Amino acid sequence: MGRQAGRQTTNNQSMLIPTLVVLVTMYIITGILLLLLAFFMYRTEPSEALVNGAIIAIYIIAGFAGGFLMGKRAGMRKYLWGLLMGALYYGILLLVGVILHQGLDTDAVHLISTMILCLLSATAGGMIS
Repeated sequence: MGRQAGRQTTNNQSMLIPTLVVLVTMYIITGILLLLLAFFMYRTEPSEALVNGAIIAIYIIAGFAGGFLMGKRAGMRKYLWGLLMGALYYGILLLVGVILHQGLDTDAVHLISTMILCLLSATAGGMIS
């Protein structure tokens, strides 16, 4: 029993670096897509609904990619690793938003729907991997 606990701890520690790499990859994907969106907005005058939809799509794409990459790395319990990646992605988004706006400046429905999108898309990516 002691050996299994030792192996599990070692395995969890070995997943720390890949988790951070995948998380950074998710934010790189987000940054690139947001830059493309900004360029599109500069060239045209899209409606607010279109911009909001594009931001939602960016959350979904980044979450799915992160869940997929982490699921490939983990090999077992892929959906849980995807869920973890979605939770970490959303947690950092929320933290940065709170820091930049010096508090929460949005409604609970928006916060919860964004959280659900991040969690579900990353979980789906993990399941498909």
